[in-house]
Amino acid sequence: MKITKNVLSKKDLKEFVNLVTCDNFPWYYNDKTAHIKSNINSKHTYEAPQLTHKLIGNGEVNSDWLKVMSPILDNIYKDIDINGIIRMKFNLLFPYKYKKNEKHCTPHIDNEEHEGNRILLFYPQDCDCYTYFFKNKKLWKKIKVTGNTLIDFDGKIYHAGSHPIKSTNKIVLNINYM
Repeated sequence: MKITKNVLSKKDLKEFVNLVTCDNFPWYYNDKTAHIKSNINSKHTYEAPQLTHKLIGNGEVNSDWLKVMSPILDNIYKDIDINGIIRMKFNLLFPYKYKKNEKHCTPHIDNEEHEGNRILLFYPQDCDCYTYFFKNKKLWKKIKVTGNTLIDFDGKIYHAGSHPIKSTNKIVLNINYM
């Protein structure tokens, strides 16, 4: 796992946030964050709605916004051939009132059918929540969502996001690549 801070310049980061929060950026409703069954049973798991915007799905361009955002996105996935990207999407999560002991969404693996894939998670803004990582069905690591930070990890690692409590929202760029 590799964590990189200060990925974008201040100017690019501001433009990035402005683009995904502008009033004409299309977001699509999902009733939960993980649509697959998990091999990890945890009493700390919950599911809540999120909004998403898929730029690339199944290796195919899915949104005209990819072209608009390319100059900035190129700086996030600069060492990756765009043709190797399986999926690239934004997640937008809002505050969620956790019940007792709930900590994270369902642990899952993205694009399980692709052997050798990797995942990039880019957080443009600070947020009062974490991303959780699991090994051997146990919590292995939790990383605070910190603005302008990129996490690169093996696609076979179970992971789970969480919703903010006090922050207005949480935005994540999720890139699955070969």
